[in-house]
Amino acid sequence: MINKRKQTFVISILLMFMLVLTSCTFKGWDGENGADGSNRGQEGQYSGKTPVTLKLLTWGGETYKELYDKFNAKYPWITIEPVQIVGGDDEIMNQIIALEAAGTPADLTWVVGDLLRYEQSGLLENLKPYMDEDASFQGKVLPDGYFDTMAFNGRRLAVPFVDVPMWIIVNKDLLAKHGIDMPSNDWSFDDLRDIAKRVTDPAAGEYGLTTNSDFVMRLLPMKAAADGHAPNLAYLNDRLTQSLLSTPDVMADVRWLTEFVTKDGSMLSWAESKAQGDVVKQFINGKTAFDIAGDWLLPTLHKEADFNWDILPFPRGQVNQYSFHIYGPLAMLSGSKHKEEAYKWISFQFEMEAQKWKIEKGANASVIDPELTAYIDEVPLWQGKNIEAVKMTKDNSLVLPGATIPGFSEYNWINVINDIVFQGADINRIIPETEAWNKKTLELREHWKRNRDK
Repeated sequence: MINKRKQTFVISILLMFMLVLTSCTFKGWDGENGADGSNRGQEGQYSGKTPVTLKLLTWGGETYKELYDKFNAKYPWITIEPVQIVGGDDEIMNQIIALEAAGTPADLTWVVGDLLRYEQSGLLENLKPYMDEDASFQGKVLPDGYFDTMAFNGRRLAVPFVDVPMWIIVNKDLLAKHGIDMPSNDWSFDDLRDIAKRVTDPAAGEYGLTTNSDFVMRLLPMKAAADGHAPNLAYLNDRLTQSLLSTPDVMADVRWLTEFVTKDGSMLSWAESKAQGDVVKQFINGKTAFDIAGDWLLPTLHKEADFNWDILPFPRGQVNQYSFHIYGPLAMLSGSKHKEEAYKWISFQFEMEAQKWKIEKGANASVIDPELTAYIDEVPLWQGKNIEAVKMTKDNSLVLPGATIPGFSEYNWINVINDIVFQGADINRIIPETEAWNKKTLELREHWKRNRDK
């Protein structure tokens, strides 16, 4: 596997994600049938194979039907059966266990939260042996550590199903109303704050920022990283072992965002937003200038927005300019009865046709290839929009860490900062919360180390 230098880190929480091997040879199975996915000549080629249905736990519902069909066209004897995930981390684990107990085990799953919980419960298949034997990866260029971000103790617990970049979305009509041009791609955090104040008009019910906790989850840790206050998202140190949330510089960043509410009035608190009917909680209503979006919001904007909108990269900080990414972990379950077929679905995600499909939906390509970069210009989703901002996200990414950080699901930073920014809680609450988690994660690391060494 060829690697290219690129800043990537472990992933975490989810949420939300919408969304690549031109030829795949694995353990003697020849699945090529042409780049167009046609089935010509396949009736004879695959006539001796037993049909297999793979159960995939997913949030996607019908969202990924086109991708399932592309996979089925390449491997006609394998069908993907999506099983809707209901709830979060605990519910996913319960579904996996229940299906296995019923004798109908799932084969694959998306994961949210702490991968180590699944690993500790023995639910995950180690993907490393499969990937080591997969010759189709040898010619592909991938970001440094792209798969290793989901590895622990020498085991590869999952792979990124999709690379979801995020942007600042802009209501260009609201800016124009106040005589403000669309900012350039190298705009700063000071520019963001200044413009947010200038477009705020309480009499018209218009504000700079949407009342959205994504500014806590995405913008604030991005500012801390771009200003050099924390090397990783979620305020984690360079080794991803401790939180820097309670350091003076990061706490100053929290005060900075809080002042959008308490001083500038360019973003409403939750109570103020509710008093106005929560109109400003949705960017689609056209009453706010800026929000944060990934692929999940783009189709709605295209269909429903009655104003001129565009995207910008996250602002430039004092030391760098980054884009915020989340990876959706895709794992094979140890209880699967069809592991070789299930691995084919994992490997297929890095085929050219799957990669292009994800670009069409607003995600980044995972494979670094000039053809995929050029394909961004062809995608209808981005026509007339700031395509250069889309391309920037391939080269300046930071990935939200967490999946293989012990105790990350217990790291309460988002709720704590939400309370401070949107509800006026005491900022000093950060200090004991951070100290408690830092102690907890070190204890869990030691626990894992002892178990490994037994």
